[in-house]
Amino acid sequence: MSKREESVGFVHTATISGVEALPVTVEVSVGSGLPGIHIIGLPDTAVREATRRVRQALKASGYSMKNAYIVVNLAPSDLRKVGSGFDLPISLAYLLATGQIDPQIIEDFICVGELSLDGAVRPVNGLLAYERLSQSAKKGLLSAPVERSGCLAAAAGGQPDRPASLTARPPAVRHYCLAHLKDLQTGELSLPRQVEPELPPATVDFADIAGSETTKRALQIAAAGSHGVLMVGPPGAGKSMLASRLPGILPQLSYQESLESALIHSVAGLPFDQILAGQRPFRAPHHGATKAGLVGGGQPLRPGEISLAHNGVLFLDELPEFSASVLQLLRQPIEQGSISLARALGTVVFPARFMLVAAANPCPCGYLGDPVHSCDCSESQVARYQGKIGGPLLDRINLVVDVVRSPTSEVLATGRGTSTASLRAGVIAAQAFAAARALPADDPAQGSEAKLLSSCGLSPTNQSFLEKIADHYQLSARGVMSTLAVARTIADIEAAAEVQREHLLEAISYRVKAGL
Repeated sequence: MSKREESVGFVHTATISGVEALPVTVEVSVGSGLPGIHIIGLPDTAVREATRRVRQALKASGYSMKNAYIVVNLAPSDLRKVGSGFDLPISLAYLLATGQIDPQIIEDFICVGELSLDGAVRPVNGLLAYERLSQSAKKGLLSAPVERSGCLAAAAGGQPDRPASLTARPPAVRHYCLAHLKDLQTGELSLPRQVEPELPPATVDFADIAGSETTKRALQIAAAGSHGVLMVGPPGAGKSMLASRLPGILPQLSYQESLESALIHSVAGLPFDQILAGQRPFRAPHHGATKAGLVGGGQPLRPGEISLAHNGVLFLDELPEFSASVLQLLRQPIEQGSISLARALGTVVFPARFMLVAAANPCPCGYLGDPVHSCDCSESQVARYQGKIGGPLLDRINLVVDVVRSPTSEVLATGRGTSTASLRAGVIAAQAFAAARALPADDPAQGSEAKLLSSCGLSPTNQSFLEKIADHYQLSARGVMSTLAVARTIADIEAAAEVQREHLLEAISYRVKAGL
């Protein structure tokens, strides 16, 4: 092949960074030189392996593969390219460069997809991220065949009404699907298959747990105000059962929340239709989880459990059994609602605004303070065990509640306890009252602490009472403000405009009278 016969093809695609899809242009040059395919532009291992998949897929689909010098440039060259979604755009750019397909078929499309060796197109992770990029870039999206729910159409198209998002509608993004490379010869593209997701029926109810009314009350307060809660009690007291029922009393996700959470699950390759339908995520990682598993990491970077719990619940059972170094990593996302992962090629930020729910035994054997079973742990063992949680993390948990073992008579009264519906009604009413209470615009110059103090409307007597209690129990500044936040939520549940002494007393009881 002479130099004048060199040809170039261009195709738009994208790579995932964090929870975003960043635009990439695939340039393929076919010219003279030593035969082979060479990929440049910071490709990772999966992208470099595309050369073999692309060559075999093109041959299997009936296209000619020239014995030429082929250069694949991924621009911009300073952006790391990850994943197998570059198979399809590289193939398309080659076919354009060699004139084997009509350019109009894929004109103005962002193309992503993995290829099988027979030429079939496979889906890749991050569908929602690619759709958002396509929408913002005013381009179409070409991918493998996918199923699209009505909620996904709403999420991609920016239609914020929650109830209507459950109805299938034409997508705002021009999303077309390519099942096989040979379909390009006829221009045969399909639309995503429409499906309608349904929220799974509730299978567990707080009413199944007789007794434990104090803990149910604490979980209701936590749900109403998105407060972190730690349950401390002996084995078999029902901590895990109570936590598993918490999603049932949480309000549905708003449109913006559902889109944020669905993006993270899409990038992680996990189902997200239920999230787009309004169901809050509930993540319960094992205590053997690594740092990368909990906060994110790996190569390529993937969101961890705390990001998968974004706008939902992160339940850490057997909290002291988690690695101390792993637990301390929770401090940043609890405070900031995100986690920053710094790597050599840059910093990736994952959203991580979650409600932390944890359970712990009071000691290694679990029976410290239990009226029935005696504890055989030494003081040093108890101190060492409880110290695994760490004061800084414990100080960021707003409610700590003792969970006591229920008497046999209460255990046998299952089905007669406070129900999920009753607790959820209180949560919804409290949040509605809080929203109405906050309607008058606050001074935008005020900090969050000043706004919280102003919203409580403490009388001089109650403020003096809080100061004395804080000094007596040596509460930190964070502890004082979190106590006020819990008291404000308790007042919202009771539809009280101002925080009263009884609200302060209940809030303080969750901070200073627990087993840890």
